Amino acid sequence: MSEILKTIKMYRGDSYPIVITISDSSTGSAIDITGYSFKLTVNSDQNPTSTANQQFTVDGVLDADPTTGKVSFTPTTTDTDITPGNYFYDIEMTDASGNVKTIAKSSFTISQDITK
Repeated sequence: MSEILKTIKMYRGDSYPIVITISDSSTGSAIDITGYSFKLTVNSDQNPTSTANQQFTVDGVLDADPTTGKVSFTPTTTDTDITPGNYFYDIEMTDASGNVKTIAKSSFTISQDITK
């Protein structure tokens, strides 16, 4: 499985889905994620030692057909209504056996919106 290292950029107060595809690193083929769960966490610290600076967390929702490997994370407008700036995120995957793996860790940017 390949690790996802993608910067996520959103505007303050946006609530559109962030969609990722879990794929095999050697073939590029989607992995069947039936029975898996996912969590995206945003924090102001790149390497936090506690949840003190955690901004929000979003549970992943599997595609209707989990064999596509697609997972969506849809933050609420309240989640992203934070001070514009640079944050950090990771995504943890828990497989059907309960094994946990961090599959993504990168930056998460919130930009100031115009509409209030």
